[in-house]
Amino acid sequence: MEIILSKYGNIISTDDTSKSILKEIQSNLDIEDEIEINALNVAISTKSARIIFGYLYKKLTKIKFNRKIHFKNASTSFMFAVNEGIITELDR
Repeated sequence: MEIILSKYGNIISTDDTSKSILKEIQSNLDIEDEIEINALNVAISTKSARIIFGYLYKKLTKIKFNRKIHFKNASTSFMFAVNEGIITELDR
């Protein structure tokens, strides 16, 4: 399954948007083997990345997260924010 982040806007930075994306991912986790996150032309704040991907990383554990969640068309800055968000969440 592919989740196209641009439908939420080109900048993901609000708690409401982050929670909507997290809800969409979670609703598909049990029924899909893999979820592809299409981040074409999308920027994400570290806080939003923590809310979405940090939470999922903690919930799924590293192995399951890496097996289930894949990124497509993600810029270097997008992936930096995702990694920082995960690290921040793990430190909590």
